[in-house]
Amino acid sequence: MNLSIRFPNISAYFEGMNKSFTVFGFEITVYGILVAVGMLFGLAVIMLQVRKHKENPNLYLGMVLISLIGGLIGARLYYLAFSWESFSGKPWTELINIRGGGLAIYGGIFGGALAGFIYCKIRKVSFGQMADTVSIGLLTGQIIGVWGNFFNREAFGEYTDSLFAMGLPMDSVQKSAVTKLMKQHLVTFRDMDYIQVHPLFFYESIWCLLLLLILLLYTWRKKFEGEIFLRYLAGYGLGKCVTEWLRTDKLYIPKTKIPVSLLVSAALFLICGIVATVRRILSKKREKVSRRRREERNAAEEKNDGSRLEDIHNFENVQDEFRDILEELDRAGQMVAEEDTESNESEDSKSAETAETTETEVSESVEDAEAAEAPASAETVESESKGTEGSAESAEAEPEAGPDDREDV
Repeated sequence: MNLSIRFPNISAYFEGMNKSFTVFGFEITVYGILVAVGMLFGLAVIMLQVRKHKENPNLYLGMVLISLIGGLIGARLYYLAFSWESFSGKPWTELINIRGGGLAIYGGIFGGALAGFIYCKIRKVSFGQMADTVSIGLLTGQIIGVWGNFFNREAFGEYTDSLFAMGLPMDSVQKSAVTKLMKQHLVTFRDMDYIQVHPLFFYESIWCLLLLLILLLYTWRKKFEGEIFLRYLAGYGLGKCVTEWLRTDKLYIPKTKIPVSLLVSAALFLICGIVATVRRILSKKREKVSRRRREERNAAEEKNDGSRLEDIHNFENVQDEFRDILEELDRAGQMVAEEDTESNESEDSKSAETAETTETEVSESVEDAEAAEAPASAETVESESKGTEGSAESAEAEPEAGPDDREDV
């Protein structure tokens, strides 16, 4: 088998592009390694987002683990459901052998989303909020993981001679994926027939990268929890509509020619896009209503504050008027006190003068009285001296009466 891959229009040639390699007797596929690397990079991006938004990393680790298990189961079941005929008659071990491929991306998305939803319900956290963050990591993983189709030489598109046309050896691809148009435009290179096809893995990887950048910028403008997840499903569905249209190894609804992945892609783009847009419009309207109510409430509060300020100003004016009245009363009281002080001083001076006049009059009357009493006292002294002499004479005369006098008594 020729293991080369070439890009003739950009002069690129890769030789020895093995699908797998062996380590200690164990076969490891490049497809599986790229899927694992994509998961690790996706988890790293999720943890960066969690740290940026200061959320609980343990919740997201649990959700990622549960979603990975559910995604692997869903991806395999989806693939088996729409390609059961290719597994008929094979041992059951082939049903669970995913090392060489056989995983459908939509089955992985639906299975992972269902497992994550159940996990969030059990932990009683917002699925929309967590899905917004996880979808960023999922896109990162898809950018890397989709390159597994390059090494497996599968999921390519119809014939093309465009700039990025990819040449694959006829003996390295599934015969069912080769169309008549490819056979009509076979290219011989080094004695080997090559088909030229659309490298859908490259288109999808570039589309996922652009979608990742758009969603990272859009994260700051989201209006509701889960909007990023819905936008991711709608945007990814739009890109898959193109790649699934070009793809030749489509999965069909049983007994029909309807490509199931193309139908799912269109449905995701329309349904998720419409739901996200309607919910965004409703969220904007609710924001306007909330903003108007908040403005009305603020206006009412400002009006009340204005009336309070007016009352305060009026009260301050009354205080000023009352203060002026008190100051006038104080000034009047001071004037009255000064007048009382002056009148008291005048009365005191008058009283002092009156007292001095009275003292003078009293002293004069005392002097007059003393002057008038002086002759009278002299006469009294003389009369007292005469009386004393008379009483002395009578006392001398009384003893001269004899016993005869006492008998007569």
